Amino acid sequence: MWDFCVIFPPKIDRIPIKCKNNSMRKNNVQNAARKRTVKRRKMSPLLKLLCFLLSVVCLGLVAFLGFQLFNLDMLPLTLLLPVLFVVILITLLIIVFSNFKCRRNVSKLVMTILLAVLATTYGLGNYYVYGLSNLFNEVTNLTDKVVNKVNVYALAGSSMASASDLNGKTLGIVTGLDEQGTKRCIEDLNEKNVEIETAEYSTLSDLLYGLFNEQVDGIILNETYENDIHEQGDYTNFGVMTKRVYETVYYTDRSTSQSESLNAVDSITTTPFTILISGNDSYGSLAQTSRSDVNMLVTIDPSSHRVLMTSLPRDLYVPIACPQGVEDCPDDTLNKLTHTGQYGVEATDETIEKALDITVNYTVRVNFSSLVNLVDAVGGIDVYVEDGLEVDTFYANGTEGVQAGWNHLNGERALAFARERHAYVDGDAQRVKNQQIVLEALINKIISPSMIVNFGSFIDALGGAFETNMPADQIRSFIRYQFAMMPKWQFESFTILGLVSTEYCTIQGDYASVMIPYEEYLQVAKEKIDAVLSGKSSDTVDSPTSDTSLLTLKDYSEYQDQSSTYEDNSTPDTSYQEPSQDYTQNWQVYDTPQYDESVPYQDEMTQYDTSTYDPYADISQGY
Repeated sequence: MWDFCVIFPPKIDRIPIKCKNNSMRKNNVQNAARKRTVKRRKMSPLLKLLCFLLSVVCLGLVAFLGFQLFNLDMLPLTLLLPVLFVVILITLLIIVFSNFKCRRNVSKLVMTILLAVLATTYGLGNYYVYGLSNLFNEVTNLTDKVVNKVNVYALAGSSMASASDLNGKTLGIVTGLDEQGTKRCIEDLNEKNVEIETAEYSTLSDLLYGLFNEQVDGIILNETYENDIHEQGDYTNFGVMTKRVYETVYYTDRSTSQSESLNAVDSITTTPFTILISGNDSYGSLAQTSRSDVNMLVTIDPSSHRVLMTSLPRDLYVPIACPQGVEDCPDDTLNKLTHTGQYGVEATDETIEKALDITVNYTVRVNFSSLVNLVDAVGGIDVYVEDGLEVDTFYANGTEGVQAGWNHLNGERALAFARERHAYVDGDAQRVKNQQIVLEALINKIISPSMIVNFGSFIDALGGAFETNMPADQIRSFIRYQFAMMPKWQFESFTILGLVSTEYCTIQGDYASVMIPYEEYLQVAKEKIDAVLSGKSSDTVDSPTSDTSLLTLKDYSEYQDQSSTYEDNSTPDTSYQEPSQDYTQNWQVYDTPQYDESVPYQDEMTQYDTSTYDPYADISQGY
């Protein structure tokens, strides 16, 4: 018995040691568990709550974003569904990991920040999609009313400053010129117990002569005619030589045909169509009437991915076609195309249809502010200027010009480039070509990948930038078509030309510088548009000869009697005479003031060298 105990003592010694080690391991495991428990207990409850709330917000925002995108119906399902699937999957993975896998405060904080970023991104996405949806409704639901402004003008040095000062005064008016507006202004003054006398003049020139030679105390004139006054060499400083004493604002019903297209196509993604882009020479609201300074027909064939831009000069001399229901519009009389804008874009539309014997399917109306804002919103545009067409400084607004080669333009420079004519030998012909260049550059920028960065600002700029009678669903379908097909559009262009002359315009009630179109150019313009509509290139139609001696001016002999009334009246000497009173006290006098007829009057005028510009040159030469 003693021997047994002696043989195995080492084993007896090792057994307690083994048990001791197991006990230590067990204690270590328990201590680690306790430490983890302690750490979990120290997790910030506020951080956990914030993480949970952000997770709920992300789920709600991503669900609402998907709902809005489906309702917008702008993206093809082949693109929309995969994108939404990936976005939702990533969002769910981040939510699960942040709420159930993060055990430390640091990792929890990082995931909470990530959720906050996602929530902000989805919020902005919802905001822009909602704004885009409202935008379609805004630009396609034209207002029922048009804003008209009629002013009472007096000489700058006059003591008259308000309506009460007009009591007992004599105000000049032009017979047959905006009779509705003149009547509204007089009635408005009478309602304020202001009694006036009127002196009638036969032309706008006679009216101005009467004002500046103090035959009358003031004149009543629609604001849209200010630019016509600036075209008359003796009154280029009209804006600073006069002041507005009183303003009458009234609203007229928009032509019913403007609210919806009478020539709409079934689908603009399958059927060729033509859009009239009418650019008003005004800033601010599109609701105000103004001259149509830019007139461009854009014919699109979605099948061949071809776009034809046909430009019509603003001074094109054509018979005006008045929309039904528009008052005081001299239907079927010869006028500058730009003057049709004073009676609404529909008047411009119908006049162009009549002149070219074509059908315009939709109209888009913009103004100066529209172009500036859109170009700036997309980060500027790039235009290529050919050798010999460099401009140091734009006459239009005095901004930096362009050099030969590629030029990056912001909104103001793009507007000046599109309006410039005095700097070019071809004058208005080059101007309309520049307008085509600007439009093409803007379209290319909009459909480029860089628009992802500028999308938000672009959507903001679109609001109020234009109005159209194209239905919203058609616009969405075309955008969806662009995303799905990613077509490479082919741009073609053509410009109608003619001979500069001085002719009588019934709207202006006076003789003015106009451009009589060549018959061949009108015919070729129609044929090129028809070619694109039939799926062909406009280049299949030969352009007219550059030899103007072989061209025929449009025959307007049937309208010879339209100016008889004007010619029968004795015409006073309308050369400007210095008034007896000094009216320079409130304005700066320039030695040789220069005015661009397409530019609304600006308070600060810039002097330019005009020796190179011949307003009566044949602008078709060399173009």
